[in-house]
Amino acid sequence: MLHFSVDTKACVSCGRCAEDCLPQVIQMEGKYPAIPNEEHCMRCLHCLAVCPTGAISILGCNAAESKLLKGNLPTPEQMATLMKGRRSVRSYKKENVNPALLRRVLDVAAHAPTGVNARRLWVTVIDDTTCMDAFREEVYQHLEDLTRTNRMPENPRRQFFASAPELWRKGLDPIFRHAPHCVLISNAKDAPCREQDGLIYLSYFELMAQSCGLGTVWCGLLYWCLRLVLPELIPRLGIPESHELGYAMLFGAPAVQYQRTVERGAAEVHHTIWPAR
Repeated sequence: MLHFSVDTKACVSCGRCAEDCLPQVIQMEGKYPAIPNEEHCMRCLHCLAVCPTGAISILGCNAAESKLLKGNLPTPEQMATLMKGRRSVRSYKKENVNPALLRRVLDVAAHAPTGVNARRLWVTVIDDTTCMDAFREEVYQHLEDLTRTNRMPENPRRQFFASAPELWRKGLDPIFRHAPHCVLISNAKDAPCREQDGLIYLSYFELMAQSCGLGTVWCGLLYWCLRLVLPELIPRLGIPESHELGYAMLFGAPAVQYQRTVERGAAEVHHTIWPAR
């Protein structure tokens, strides 16, 4: 059930909700919008967002619980500073992120778009330093065992994963960068945009996290380690068989503070003229 309802006292019969409905399930029945066939609704909530008077409620969401965009958006300059100032953080404080702060970041990141609004991502978070240390130690132990017994699977980063345990024993952490936490994103194997959805999610997660003062780094090494070398750990992380690991990100309170943006100059853009000559 969509629980689609219209406050007839607030509705001005502008029809914007029907016009903006991609699957065209909203129809104007007389003066007010209605959804005669709920089966084809994408559950995108565009109707709620576009309504100028806040007359629409759907899926338990309503205008009273929403925030108006006008006057509440960051300026283009503020957004540019955040995006240009974002850095890959590889030095962290050994402490747990405040649970309320992490919940805020996760709740915002959950609004990241997915193809066809499928929303089938599986978000796995290790949010406790003790658990993270145990996971870290086990990964290096497995890599050491595989190397010692000459069972390291052939893969493009075989040499790195074979040498990582030795670096770990020397006090380095080449895979996890001593990060206190990580987030792993997986998507349903039959999702329309299986690979893209997770990367978009982590982009949202990263920008929100860094705006809250947290550090992040995209961790291809952990992703490749799990996918190519230690896939047996994936189900132990609670990721269901119906989902495929998409990528990994480390995060936590940064031990380094970057002071300024890096201005790389104008973007190199290739403009296409069509039809091509």
